[in-house]
Amino acid sequence: MAIHWLQALEVGKYLVTQRLKGNKQFPLVLMLEPLFRCNLACSGCGKIQHPAEILKQNLSPEDCFRAAEECGAPVVSIPGGEPLLHPQIQEIVEGLVARKKFVYLCTNGLLLEKSLEKFTPSPYFSFSVHLDGLREQHDKCVDRDGVFDKAVSAIRAAKARGFRVTTNTTVFEGTPAAEIQSFLTIWANWASMA
Repeated sequence: MAIHWLQALEVGKYLVTQRLKGNKQFPLVLMLEPLFRCNLACSGCGKIQHPAEILKQNLSPEDCFRAAEECGAPVVSIPGGEPLLHPQIQEIVEGLVARKKFVYLCTNGLLLEKSLEKFTPSPYFSFSVHLDGLREQHDKCVDRDGVFDKAVSAIRAAKARGFRVTTNTTVFEGTPAAEIQSFLTIWANWASMA
């Protein structure tokens, strides 16, 4: 899905303002990780290998807002772990949207469908669903059967409720180019119809 016109406008204004101030380096995206805990054990991710005391920690909404204000970036990406496991993720997203930050909540999709009622569609908010290829490849990467189908179902449900949805894909070494092309073609066609 293309970037919303409001995001393009606001990010453009931010870039021009930074240049007019003479700033050569400035943040564009804040990667805000309110937790490392996850409900999958993907082969390409090391987050869940943190010690148990780290995995039990969550940033508070106030910590998240302070980080966003200190950084000043117009875009906030919320990866994890799995952010939908955070008990205050709704409050975090609402607070960032109220501050006119463009929020991308990254998820593996397993909890998305049952979490949709916590959120409100907004040009400032998007779900970013992680998909590492088509069904067989994706489920192999996340080491669990059925995750691809659940993620696709959640994408459809989110779009039906008016949410903006993007996908995030990791291409692993050794993946044939034809497989990547097939994945991208299928998703481009699906996105244009959805």
